[in-house]
Amino acid sequence: MTKLFLILYFVILLGGCANSTNQGLKIVVPSDTTKSFRIGDFWLTPKPSFDFNSVGKAKGDTFDLVTCSDYVYFPFGKINNKTELKSSILKDFNVINRTDSLDNGIFEFQILNNNSSKLILFFDNDPEATISSYIFKGEINDKNVRFVNKVAIGMNIKDFINEFFDLFPDELIDRYNVIVLESCVSGLNHVYTFKDKKLIELH
Repeated sequence: MTKLFLILYFVILLGGCANSTNQGLKIVVPSDTTKSFRIGDFWLTPKPSFDFNSVGKAKGDTFDLVTCSDYVYFPFGKINNKTELKSSILKDFNVINRTDSLDNGIFEFQILNNNSSKLILFFDNDPEATISSYIFKGEINDKNVRFVNKVAIGMNIKDFINEFFDLFPDELIDRYNVIVLESCVSGLNHVYTFKDKKLIELH
């Protein structure tokens, strides 16, 4: 009788462990999978405004996403020329105009500084050119720098993800410390680095 009791006890115990394991991993399947994609067992649903294109070459704790959204080209809003900087969300940056001679001509760049954040801008006014960003190079480290959405240094990685996705499982968020947004045209990259789940740098 004692042996039978012990066998039943272990069967119930093992069954409970199996159930708790299954309950711990909740895989949510979206109602419309045509608007979603999978990473392993997980479904992800980008917001329509994110204009998701594909998953890039992710490595280790880096998640690479290719997007055709305006945000990746114009994270500070659409700015057509240097005179519009004063009325843009970059108005708090100090601006220096610099002219450089390159192999294919003479070009003017705008060097912007705000505390430890720096941007180099180039405005290409060729009407026949493919879509491109006015940002030639940059690094953002300061909380006071704002983007066209709610992205800002110091924000939580989950809040960052929620700016671009309607569905992104927490179990998947925990895997990444670096998120790359890559433009679908002209190969522009935003590299967002997180530490302790907080955004510390964008370059």
